[in-house]
Amino acid sequence: MTASILVVDDERGIRSLCGDVLTRAGYDVETAATAGAALSAAAARTFDLILCDINLPDKSGLEVLAEVCARKPAPTVILITAYPTVDTAVRGMKLGARDYLAKPFSPDELRLICGRALDEDALRRENAELRETLAFEHLLGHSDAMAELRATITKIASADTTVLVTGESGTGKELCARALHYHGRRAGKPFVAVNCGALVGSLLESELFGHERGAFTGAERKRRGLMAAAHRGTLFLDEIGELPMSLQPKLLRALQDGEVKPVGGERSETVDIRVIAATNRDLDDAIAGGRFREDLYYRLNVITLWVPPLRDRKADIALLAETFAERVSVKIGTPRPELSPDAIAWLENQPWPGNVRELENAIERAVVLAAGDVLEAKDFAPAGPSRAARATDPDALLSLEQLERAHIERVLAACDGQKTRAAAILGINRTTLWKKLRAYQLD
Repeated sequence: MTASILVVDDERGIRSLCGDVLTRAGYDVETAATAGAALSAAAARTFDLILCDINLPDKSGLEVLAEVCARKPAPTVILITAYPTVDTAVRGMKLGARDYLAKPFSPDELRLICGRALDEDALRRENAELRETLAFEHLLGHSDAMAELRATITKIASADTTVLVTGESGTGKELCARALHYHGRRAGKPFVAVNCGALVGSLLESELFGHERGAFTGAERKRRGLMAAAHRGTLFLDEIGELPMSLQPKLLRALQDGEVKPVGGERSETVDIRVIAATNRDLDDAIAGGRFREDLYYRLNVITLWVPPLRDRKADIALLAETFAERVSVKIGTPRPELSPDAIAWLENQPWPGNVRELENAIERAVVLAAGDVLEAKDFAPAGPSRAARATDPDALLSLEQLERAHIERVLAACDGQKTRAAAILGINRTTLWKKLRAYQLD
């Protein structure tokens, strides 16, 4: 697409030179002799670039610059001046000018400065489009629910405010957090994820806030915390509902003050971070049960983003299944198998309590074990006798010890190996869980 340029100068010779040189360079050029004519032209059509003289008969070029740069989308403006000074350049840049061109200038200078400005704009647009594509690369789906989710992320990403992402386990809450980050103004800065349920209190405190040398047994050297590592970027607090009560006041203070004090330290470090938290738990129930601070909840819950479960967007299952099959095939180095209509229908009729994560695992298992080039419904059926058959077959019945071992395994798998969370679900403390893991050789 041909770039459009508006040349604004009261000297006929300058307008003629610019028009001739830039037209021969392949640009669509329009000229204006006054500020009024320039503003009328800019109101009538969108220009990619405006070359504007500072000294115009009816209004200063800086006033023209201020007016055109206030419009959306704002064009790139290069000022033309016969008396270039530092003060002029600084004022122009503050108002939005990209550069300035000093009279007299040669045709080569004109082509160079205009070409460079337009190339930079094209690269900036390309990067923005690529960033937008990458931001939503993994948030797949044609359903209304996913379209609404992507639209909401687009709307709130640049607001830089705190977001609480809610939804069931396996729905893709971290993907939403990453989309918010890469779609916002902090996209080029760090994205630091912290799983609040993966570590016990003291270790999590050190992980979040850092520690000084000698702060506790084993702290042989100073360590910077993840909150400081996320400076100018985004801190993602996953499973925030698992954060121990003992740490919640310190996190609240750090978020309120924008300062982080390492364990064993006396001086705080200022941090500039955007916070995105996620949970699959009902924090209102946690507050009522005394497991989560109400003031921290309100600090995190500025904007809530709900991620729908897979059962509420079954129209996306076919696309997700085909995408996962493609990824697995690339990973294991085999041709991608097709999914038969029966297989798609079978997948769409499943409840998927583990949501997208469970579907992805099912696809990977089927692709790895597939005997042919087409996946059928039978390739997804669970191996072995049905649950009902096992329940009525005396030889298939399990002992109490076997049942407990299997149940612990299932809970750990559902919690992604998070032992603190698994212990809470099982109704036992972590010490008891560790003993059972050792006894059942699960550790």
